[in-house]
Amino acid sequence: MIRILDQRTSPTLDLSRFRGNSANDDVVRAIIEAVRAKRDEAVLQYARELDGLGDLPLRITEEEMASAASRVSSDFLHAAETAIANIRDFAQAQMPGECFREFSPGRKLGWIVRPLESVGCYVPSGRYPLTSTLLMTATLAQVAGVKRICVTSPKPSEEILASAHLLG
Repeated sequence: MIRILDQRTSPTLDLSRFRGNSANDDVVRAIIEAVRAKRDEAVLQYARELDGLGDLPLRITEEEMASAASRVSSDFLHAAETAIANIRDFAQAQMPGECFREFSPGRKLGWIVRPLESVGCYVPSGRYPLTSTLLMTATLAQVAGVKRICVTSPKPSEEILASAHLLG
């Protein structure tokens, strides 16, 4: 059983190690206030300054994805295409359908399953790019009928870009 400690009443629970120093707290507070006031503009500014985004574009073009697909190995492309087909087949087999039943005369109950309008897929990258995350999330969204699928990945690898190209 999980033991739950209430920080208000437990003398043994010391949270001070999770708190920063006041200088850090002031920096974080300023960032939060800037984001509240300037919203996306502030987020972009901090991404450029703190995350090393610099002048890189936020959006990757279809041409860049196609170019990445031409640079990865044919073995990788074949493996990705096979994975996409397998994921798609399994997802289609699990798709729920509409269901209505008449439980008594005049009392018909049921459900209709509809896809979301849009989804966002976060794909980890960096030292160990997780192409599988892109394949699993985007393919499932496609099978479900999601109209708008957005993918974000910090410093996407050639394989991630090539897979995005394969997925359209």
